[in-house]
Amino acid sequence: MINSRQLGEDLNSLPVLATIRYWWWWASHDLAYLRRIRQTGAIDAQLVRLIARDYGIARGIRKEKNDPDGEITTERATRIAEAINRRHHDFSICEVMTDRLKLCLDIVTELNGSHDESERLTHNDFVSGVTKLSWFIAPHRWTMFDRLAAEALGIKAGTARKKAAKFYERLTKAEFVGLAKEMNAALEHNGLAAEHFHAERIVDQYLWLSASNLVGRSLIIDKVSAFLDAIGSEQSRRLLKMGKMIESGFEGRLQSLISERPKTSRKK
Repeated sequence: MINSRQLGEDLNSLPVLATIRYWWWWASHDLAYLRRIRQTGAIDAQLVRLIARDYGIARGIRKEKNDPDGEITTERATRIAEAINRRHHDFSICEVMTDRLKLCLDIVTELNGSHDESERLTHNDFVSGVTKLSWFIAPHRWTMFDRLAAEALGIKAGTARKKAAKFYERLTKAEFVGLAKEMNAALEHNGLAAEHFHAERIVDQYLWLSASNLVGRSLIIDKVSAFLDAIGSEQSRRLLKMGKMIESGFEGRLQSLISERPKTSRKK
């Protein structure tokens, strides 16, 4: 039986909370999608729709004028999938995050580049959507651009393109790729690695949680605590061990991402 008081103290640690929250999300969503892509070698229309729904980017994909709140059409989802798949090799070999962003922005332009509005697949600001969809076909050395994650780095002003550029420049300067590589190695060394589980996304969760308000974070802690109760003591201890390992080995480097942000950033 896990001590509830101790559990509350553990989950107040952002590295611990970020690790367990991503494990929960990974087991519920990402793992199934990554397995399917590994089997087929590509993202498909159904996955585009599912990921768009799960990650809150469906609003960036144009719907039919007579059904703006309806399903993303198969044709549009297929064309988006094809645009992502064409860069699969380039994404996989790209080692510099700012270079990979350029590939993503090429896709953004392609999807929204038609002069005929009826032919456009997405809205102008589908930058976050493309970075998220592209992660699924090449997750190593990459993380998703998200408004809250960017705010954690003090990036608020500008268009989606400009904010994304600042976001990846900052992560490149902070040696995100090296940090994620060391975290993945530590998980494997400690027998805590799992199929298609990528520590890159623990950093993503850490940034996201850092920018969330206290009320929202409190609710997340309650949900994660309930999740740990539901899965039983053995698995809960394993996940807490994972979180504590990330905390003890990488808290300082994670915190430095936030502490060095511009002084103009919003305080939560």
